[in-house]
Amino acid sequence: MSDSDGPRLATADEFPEMMELLDRYFSYERGGMAARLPYCYDPSRMENHAIIREDGRIVSHVGAFPQTFVIGGEEVECWGFGGVATHKQYRGSGYMSELIDFWFDRMEARNVPLAELSGNRQRYNHFGWESAGREFRYEIHGRSFSGTDSDHERVVPYDGSDEQLDLLRTLHGEEPYRVKRDEERSRTVFGQRGLETLLYERGDEAAYVSLSRESRARIIAEFGGSARGIEAVLTHLFESYDIDTLTAIVPPRHPLNTTFRRHSRTWSLRNHRNLKVLDPATMLDRFSDQIRRRWRSAAETGDGSLTLGVRGADDAVRISYTPETVDVASTDDEPELELDENDLVALLFGFHDRKRELKERHPILAAVLPLDFFVWKTEHV
Repeated sequence: MSDSDGPRLATADEFPEMMELLDRYFSYERGGMAARLPYCYDPSRMENHAIIREDGRIVSHVGAFPQTFVIGGEEVECWGFGGVATHKQYRGSGYMSELIDFWFDRMEARNVPLAELSGNRQRYNHFGWESAGREFRYEIHGRSFSGTDSDHERVVPYDGSDEQLDLLRTLHGEEPYRVKRDEERSRTVFGQRGLETLLYERGDEAAYVSLSRESRARIIAEFGGSARGIEAVLTHLFESYDIDTLTAIVPPRHPLNTTFRRHSRTWSLRNHRNLKVLDPATMLDRFSDQIRRRWRSAAETGDGSLTLGVRGADDAVRISYTPETVDVASTDDEPELELDENDLVALLFGFHDRKRELKERHPILAAVLPLDFFVWKTEHV
């Protein structure tokens, strides 16, 4: 019988072997995942990687990457899960479940309320993840910019200079929904392989577009700045690059949705990520500013409260409201509305038609949901 080692954190000495496993299943290019996602796969941050060894080699890996969501005027910690891989010969042994539970225990100890990932929703439903958030996708063709006079000669490529990075950080920092970045992370994100960033440098109308550069049908993975600047960059792209289409991924409620829609041939609304709520009270407290603003905008009358709970959990969260404000607090009262983990995410973060009957029954839910967050594609883990 072979000896199993883990789940545990990987060491820096194990980084090359760990990346060999990940590249086997996720990357077939030079540099592999470490070059593709340098903000995740960094040998100096092995505290983000959990492994299991069997028969003297790494056979399973799950990464958890701490990040902070900016949601309007508030922030909430949410760990992104990625690199979920088990060697083909060892699948069916429960290693993925062990590694995910390993991370959940660490998150609970640190009071982290949210976890997010991409991937197959059905595969991860068992662990409490559910489709959450929204993203618009706009398919843009060059004909939309034919004859446009938008000063696109001011468009320049990002060259990694401190001055340009400062501009990018300023513009990105104005986005209401994003992952919080320091200077080091910003440089890593904009310097990752497979990404090209173009800037329109013109005072108050400055803008940028970051797009994939590995096919003629490119994806706008991130942008920021003025509508005029964005249009200038897009005009430049269609006039100077050999591309057929651009697909822009845009957050909900973004002020430039109108601009992208005007220039798009087709557009769609899609699920954004998969979310798991580990601590509903803390999570809703962090979203309370968003909740209050929407409640005031709805101009509802009357006072009330609603207590939400997760099936099997010991505590719940009470949402109390008046026409002027909303308060969120943890409570040990019996919940009026008790849901399983997946249904709670569907209610709070799903499309408008998810859990419609509950929203129609409770005015506070109908007025403020779904809650919004956004992870730009440049930082997907």
